[in-house]
Amino acid sequence: MPAAAALPSVQPSLTLVDVASDGLPYMPAAPDAKAVTGPVHPHPITPEHARIFRENATIQALNDAMDSKDAKTLRRFLTRYRLEYPEDAQQLQLGFELIANCLEARPGYREAAQRYFDEETASSLRRFVLRHCLGGH
Repeated sequence: MPAAAALPSVQPSLTLVDVASDGLPYMPAAPDAKAVTGPVHPHPITPEHARIFRENATIQALNDAMDSKDAKTLRRFLTRYRLEYPEDAQQLQLGFELIANCLEARPGYREAAQRYFDEETASSLRRFVLRHCLGGH
């Protein structure tokens, strides 16, 4: 049996975290990093990116449930949103909770909706509170 040829000790120029699952490298993040030649991904998908993607998908699910007037599903996704994004950076939790209350015609929903509409003038959900709670178009 012939002796196995010694494999050269080659250190890869990119580490595993620098290469996507398709084998293409990511563009280096540092402005002074050596440029990679050939096709590259614009930047790595980090856990922070994945969290943002999931938040956006959850918000879309909340919007879909609201549009279909499905309070049960709206509350289910709102629970998930509250658990995973307690910081509520987009300040959506109160508005979606109020809309769910409106869809279920819970006691006091109209007064709460009017107060929200009057006070939360910068809310991205204000127009939906008007539509679903106050009868506006």
